Amino acid sequence: MRRDSIGVFIDGDYFDGILRNEFDSRRIDFFTFSQLIIPEQSHRFRTYYYKSIPYYSLDASPEERSKLDGMEKFLQSLRHLPRFKVRTGELTRYQDGQYKRKGVNVSLAVDVTRLCTERIIDQAFLVCSDPDLLPLLKSMRDMGILIRLYHGDNVPERMLAESDESVRIDDELIERCLRENNHS
Repeated sequence: MRRDSIGVFIDGDYFDGILRNEFDSRRIDFFTFSQLIIPEQSHRFRTYYYKSIPYYSLDASPEERSKLDGMEKFLQSLRHLPRFKVRTGELTRYQDGQYKRKGVNVSLAVDVTRLCTERIIDQAFLVCSDPDLLPLLKSMRDMGILIRLYHGDNVPERMLAESDESVRIDDELIERCLRENNHS
């Protein structure tokens, strides 16, 4: 009997917000998180981590440079984890001073669509909340892919409704994934 193959897709900006706002900016081990959420009888094909690179101006301040260096170091550590793939987008600054992330949702949608269409994965476990991804969720369900949505307190009802299963990220899960507990 074939084991279910599961792809894990993490919107890093969203997950960072959960960790910052709901868990006092606790630092987790992403490998442990990815392993813990996969049922024993299943197989984690790969974890995809999507993140916006901090805005970096041409005349970058030391603070901007430090923020970018820290992000690059973190992303490099993820790239070395088994079965992890990092995809980056960027924060674009507009004339009105607003920042918008670009490329993250598109990269996530392309990866999920390819893996589902080619039947590389049977299930997709997503850590995200952006309603722009609703057409993706509908398409996945039409293909027969089981969708499990991991979320924090703030998630649109429509995202929950389009998922087959939803799991609130809680204290117990975060505690089991803390970096200091896993020596990472």
